[in-house]
Amino acid sequence: MKRLTLAAALIVGTLSPASAGRFGGSEPFDFLFLDGGALQAAVGGAFAAGGGDANTITYNPAGLAAHEENHVSLMRHTLFQGVTRDHVALSFRNGFGLSLDRVKFGTLRRTTLAAPNGEGQGEFGATSQSLAGGFGWMATDRLSFGWSGKYIQESIDGTRAKAFAADLGAQYILSSYPLWRLGVAVQNIGGKTRFESNREQLPLIIRWGSAIRFPLFGRTFGFLADIEQDPGGRITPHAGITTIFAPPLHLRLGFNGRNDAGIGITAGFGLAWRGVSFDYAMVPFGGLGTSHLMSFGFRWGPPVEGRVLPDPAGKFFENNP
Repeated sequence: MKRLTLAAALIVGTLSPASAGRFGGSEPFDFLFLDGGALQAAVGGAFAAGGGDANTITYNPAGLAAHEENHVSLMRHTLFQGVTRDHVALSFRNGFGLSLDRVKFGTLRRTTLAAPNGEGQGEFGATSQSLAGGFGWMATDRLSFGWSGKYIQESIDGTRAKAFAADLGAQYILSSYPLWRLGVAVQNIGGKTRFESNREQLPLIIRWGSAIRFPLFGRTFGFLADIEQDPGGRITPHAGITTIFAPPLHLRLGFNGRNDAGIGITAGFGLAWRGVSFDYAMVPFGGLGTSHLMSFGFRWGPPVEGRVLPDPAGKFFENNP
């Protein structure tokens, strides 16, 4: 009962009814599939080949090698039915990165077989959280590797499930002009975890990604595309495009294949000035409503010459000022 209640809350907040059979009730720690930042959510969660952003640790730790500056990102995510989420990511120009993610499901009504409506049974809370640390390094001037380890926990009405997992990734610069980067990551590598009397496997996936920056109509565009593949061979697509409309305004549009409650379209914008940035994303979920994500970021420190992958922008693929 407890496990199903938590899964239902996750499905409402992040996944579609059509995806529930794949990810909602059958696998624990579904919140690991939530986007790391508003920028990433706006481009459909396609970031396996992304770089220059602290939230790369959520998608591919090899992207931590593509940082010219230190970067911190703070995000607030408002979902549905009182569900909220806070996410913090920090990356350093030496390749190290950290992230902390916490989802609060608000107050839930306790039910039993004798009292299915919860009369007189009281209420309880539920949370999901993860703490990750990783490192990305350059093997050559075009090839980078990365790894991250994470501690994951779900808690509901006093019952907890804990797990340790790892991510491994690589990125390769296929072309310097136009800049074209490929990425691959294996995520949530780990054993089974116990939730009450059940032992459940972590949601292992392989993420394949491509990101290219190109000029069009006098502007610079970035196009990103990811494919998620689970052990059963099922495929989930992600894609997005971004451009500088008029400095410092960035416009973004994407598609997230995990969202079947709506049509999968995502959108957002960003404002960047010197080292400070604000990003917003909206993710419609049809009749369930719209999910809103807001991120604040700050960059500092001079670039490390000769260490960063050859990306003239240095920040994602948007050619930020």
